[in-house]
Amino acid sequence: MMKKVIIPNRGVIALDLIDSLKSVGLETILLHSPEDSRSLAVKLADRSYKFYSSRLEDSYMDMEAILEVALQNKADYIHPGYGFLSESSEFAQLCEENNIKFIGPDSKTLKVVRDKIQTRKIAERIGIQVVPYSPLYKSPVSAEALPSDFKFPLLIKPLVGSGGKGVRLVEFKKDAQERIDKMLKGEAIRKHGVFLEEFFPYAHHIEIPFFRDVRGNILFPPEIESSIQRRFQKIFQESSSPNISEDMRASLYRNAQKLIEEIQFVGIGSVEFIIQKNTAYFSEINPSLQINTLIPEIHMASNFLKKQFAIVNGEILHHVDGVKIIKPKHHVILVSLMAENPRDNFQPSSGMVTEFYSYSTIRNIFKTSLYTGEMISPLYDPFIGKILTFSSRRDHSIHSMKNFLNNIIIRGIKTNLPFLRNLLQDEFLAKGETIIDFLNLKYNFSKRKIDESDINTATALLAAAFHLENKQKNYKSRLENMKQPGFFKRLFNRI
Repeated sequence: MMKKVIIPNRGVIALDLIDSLKSVGLETILLHSPEDSRSLAVKLADRSYKFYSSRLEDSYMDMEAILEVALQNKADYIHPGYGFLSESSEFAQLCEENNIKFIGPDSKTLKVVRDKIQTRKIAERIGIQVVPYSPLYKSPVSAEALPSDFKFPLLIKPLVGSGGKGVRLVEFKKDAQERIDKMLKGEAIRKHGVFLEEFFPYAHHIEIPFFRDVRGNILFPPEIESSIQRRFQKIFQESSSPNISEDMRASLYRNAQKLIEEIQFVGIGSVEFIIQKNTAYFSEINPSLQINTLIPEIHMASNFLKKQFAIVNGEILHHVDGVKIIKPKHHVILVSLMAENPRDNFQPSSGMVTEFYSYSTIRNIFKTSLYTGEMISPLYDPFIGKILTFSSRRDHSIHSMKNFLNNIIIRGIKTNLPFLRNLLQDEFLAKGETIIDFLNLKYNFSKRKIDESDINTATALLAAAFHLENKQKNYKSRLENMKQPGFFKRLFNRI
């Protein structure tokens, strides 16, 4: 009898799950909101069930409703995908209590890694440097009660959550007090609390993806650099990183290994580090599939969803005895396609896709749930696709991505395609000289409407400033000496 898997997710990941899990002989049962009734995932799943409401709390985040369908269908597995309930220790525990396999880490592991402060304390205990952080705040706090040794600007982060959602940047202590109070008004954030974290605007964001099986064997694909972020969500990612030395790379693998062995993590995940002035600080562990999982899949020519399923069933990593680090054969670039209007402060765009066309080659991958006639809902995250290119050389990968983006036509909704095309023209990106505050230094993300001429003007001003003020110095050293990360934003606001 064919075993069954429940998929309570949507969009690109739902399509990936349906395709991959069907190929290993599972019957796929999709749970979807009324808003997603016409989606490709509904058409391609073996069966589907509709939630009664499109609200997140009553659909993709409704643990009881998902479990009820799973029990009614005598499902063997639930695969949460990424986002939504993929990192919920409570949901994983419910599955365990009802003899349904949660395809992901067990509930005890999820409980540890979703708590960003707890994982940092574990890292500190085993000798790994961590990003400086504050105590946890679950109620409003006075400015005097905030740590006096923290340098501004700083970040305020929810204790639980991933993907950069909910993270806020503040430049002054009084702003931190107001922002904490405002964030704690949200029920979900107030339940777990928030904490402060030192912000390193000129650092690099590096992820170490990994697999670990039940025998403790570890497989490390090449690292991913995710420094280019907008509102702390990754927009441009590449692998391997052009910004770290071989010694640093080896150190990151060693620290990642120590940490995941200490936690006894089994499954797929990634360890995030911030690299500042040749010092690596541990940030957090992502305990689930991510949008950028496509990057290590390309490096290894392997389907990680199938690997994840095999590990959950107790299988051992093939050709891995102890620790294996994969050397990259290609340079891989990934960008995120968003239903957003870059000419209106990246506001989400919704409506019907009236025309959709793309042309791929053997070294280009475009994963999306879009089709002509689809309705893009304003209720959900604006992520609508991931676009990847790879080549033996970094400059060739960038050039291939430029061409690929020009081969995509989407009409009826606004997307960030114009912004991505402009970004790929950047001279500093071409040199690999990217940092966490890259986009804030390059572009104006104020609330006023902007158009492409503004973006080009901002880019030209930045280039001119570097050329005139620091002609003989390189980009990196110039950034290290800057005292005010918001300088260029304020400059561009006066255009």
